Amino acid sequence: MGLNSVTQTVLVTTVVTAVTVVGALVYKKWKQIKFPSKWEKVGTVKKLHLYPLKSGHRVELQRAEVTDVGLRQTKDDDSVFQLRDRVLVVYGAKDNEFRTARTYPKMVFIDVAIYDEDHLAIDAPTMRTLYVKIPKREENNTTSVKCWQNERIQGIDCGDEAASWFSRYIIERDTGLRLAYNDANQRRDITKTHQKILNYYKNLGNQSTGLYSDLTSVSLINQHSVNDLNHRIGNSVVAVENFRHNIIVDGPDLEPYDEDTWDWIKVGDDVVLRNVKDCTRCTLTTIGPENGIRDPEREPLRTLEKYRKHSGPEASPRLGVNLDVRRTGFINVGDPIYIARKESE
Repeated sequence: MGLNSVTQTVLVTTVVTAVTVVGALVYKKWKQIKFPSKWEKVGTVKKLHLYPLKSGHRVELQRAEVTDVGLRQTKDDDSVFQLRDRVLVVYGAKDNEFRTARTYPKMVFIDVAIYDEDHLAIDAPTMRTLYVKIPKREENNTTSVKCWQNERIQGIDCGDEAASWFSRYIIERDTGLRLAYNDANQRRDITKTHQKILNYYKNLGNQSTGLYSDLTSVSLINQHSVNDLNHRIGNSVVAVENFRHNIIVDGPDLEPYDEDTWDWIKVGDDVVLRNVKDCTRCTLTTIGPENGIRDPEREPLRTLEKYRKHSGPEASPRLGVNLDVRRTGFINVGDPIYIARKESE
């Protein structure tokens, strides 16, 4: 005998409620993980970088808000729209797959800024300024962009004018590419697409994800690690900006690759982050952030592969760390960095 509509409704409601409650309890448990009681000061924040467009040019900040999904620009007037890290992504009109400077190096020249409370101003060499109205879910088409590991990430399409502008600049055609905006309305679910990585990194989870970042909401690198890498390369200088991190740390007592041993990171008095994944490197690091030129010797990957090859599922060289946010707040250039090391170290 089939269930009547009332019974079916009650069952569905019960299941949905149970799933919601379990999810909330897991998230609450994650949020309530006990922080270390002892912190070691290791250095200070040297630079803060935000990348509004995935593969676009950086915005250098003196102060940033650290949210659950990554860095956000701060303004005196809270009512004004604030740029978030990796809030925009370029994708194919036909395949919905993301496009990056790995394939189109000229993307590193694209600048994104706030024009007014409703619009972004986007610039690139030889192109007129594009003014994009910040799209709203109820007024614009939503889309699903295929990103790293074939993960589908929600977005709101930014319209035909933006599509035409990005198509002309990147592929020199009238159509073919589109622009999507992530309103941070929906948290990513990486449980199916990133299973091997999740099995390897036990502290990594859905709570770690950013907007259109490859994976986590915040990334960090140690200036001394980059200095040592340059010493090994010998005949060229790779900038810390090649690695496109949010937080660059420095200090006289820091050792190269010291960040590998950090479990917890506290920035200033409030913000607490956790090291959840090594940052494995790709060909984007070989593209100069200021000139868009791909290094003919594949540096720094070529050298990193000799001594920093990762043994995990990605089988790529590593440099820097991927973090998730355990306590939000504001951070500044010059803030002290405190850490608690991994137990095995």
